[in-house]
Amino acid sequence: MRADSSPGADARSDAAIDTKADAGSDARSDADSTTDVAPTCTACTAYGTPQALGPSPSVLTELSGLAASRVHPGLLYTHNDSGDSARFFAITQQATVAAEIHLSGATAIDWEDISVGPCPAGSCVYVGDTGDNKADRTQYMIYRVTEPATLPSDGSVVTVTSYESFPFVYPDGPHNAETLMVHPQTGRVFIVLKETGVPASVYEMPLPLQKDTVVTLQQVATLAIPPAEGLVTDGAFHPCGDRALIRTTGATGLFELTRLTGGTVPSIFGSTPVRVPVASEPQGEAVTWAIDGRSYLTASETVSGSAVPSLSRVTCTSLQ
Repeated sequence: MRADSSPGADARSDAAIDTKADAGSDARSDADSTTDVAPTCTACTAYGTPQALGPSPSVLTELSGLAASRVHPGLLYTHNDSGDSARFFAITQQATVAAEIHLSGATAIDWEDISVGPCPAGSCVYVGDTGDNKADRTQYMIYRVTEPATLPSDGSVVTVTSYESFPFVYPDGPHNAETLMVHPQTGRVFIVLKETGVPASVYEMPLPLQKDTVVTLQQVATLAIPPAEGLVTDGAFHPCGDRALIRTTGATGLFELTRLTGGTVPSIFGSTPVRVPVASEPQGEAVTWAIDGRSYLTASETVSGSAVPSLSRVTCTSLQ
């Protein structure tokens, strides 16, 4: 279904939640209290050329997600694809590893994406174990970890024993997905599918989130990006919550989508996509906004036979 064709009750609920967030909901105040970096909410009308910041660390050969910390400005969270243990990393914007965070007792079947968003504790890291290339999994998982108040800077290990698990299924059987997006004001959690030949479906986890309880996601939108642009590998909401970036496997597959005035959060996915600059990368996988909303960063997996890819930044050069 299109983003604007969800059931009427859900649409009204969307609008109510959006209004509450804009008026200063608990979710928003929790998120804003973690950092004094105020995001720029004016739309960008022009972006500069991608800038290489530093080569991807050797421990992240299958880098598969990227999210900017709200508690530690300048740090990014990232992780590997399937085959790694239940861990993620905090890296600098020069792509050096500052910390390695282990989730004790968690599993990592196919971790595909990472996001930062509001939570009762303030700001949390959300990790999506959502990959399913064979479409044969019976259940998927999102882990939520409170952002640590302090982190090392020398790459040492931090073991986390306290985190939340949110298992889920789809209403129409198994799907492969590499995109987990948490709305920065409302805390709403969205999954965008990675499937061939069809417009990508967007699902939402019902609120309030229910830890340790298997829930069924709800389809709320269809992505407006044509399938010919490639499979969806990542996405991120702008810190102001009114627009999003969507990454695809196409060589120039990075798009900005903006919510129309009065639209609901899911309506962002159905808005007209605008192509924006992206670095030339061997296998583009990840994208996130900087917390000030004035630039975005992208990253790639390392591909055999290709040069080690760089973490890259694109900065807004003209505001509306």
